[in-house]
Amino acid sequence: MKKMLSMLFVAFFMAGCADASGRAIEEFKPSKDNEWHIVVFYENDPPEEAYQSSLNGIKVFLARKNIAAKISYQQIEDPKNYRELLQVEPKQIVVFDYKGVRLKARSPEVLEGMVLQLN
Repeated sequence: MKKMLSMLFVAFFMAGCADASGRAIEEFKPSKDNEWHIVVFYENDPPEEAYQSSLNGIKVFLARKNIAAKISYQQIEDPKNYRELLQVEPKQIVVFDYKGVRLKARSPEVLEGMVLQLN
């Protein structure tokens, strides 16, 4: 009986954690299947101009593949702690599509390589 209760508690705890993560993903997901939302997480200051320019180049390339992309910059711990919710680090790029997380990259160059490999 005691073992059963403890297992039930663990299951509810895990479900609660997954639910918070799911809500965090939902806020970034686009509504259409041919849309991507590129989110760059940062700690103190948004990335510099060259970094943002690289992402804009990727956005143009995606437009040629008929994928509308939106780029946003999100502070990693404000208003939520995305470091824990989405397991991201500063300057990490997460690409969301209508299903959820599509790609994760540590730099625009890595993301560009991933995008070039898409069919």
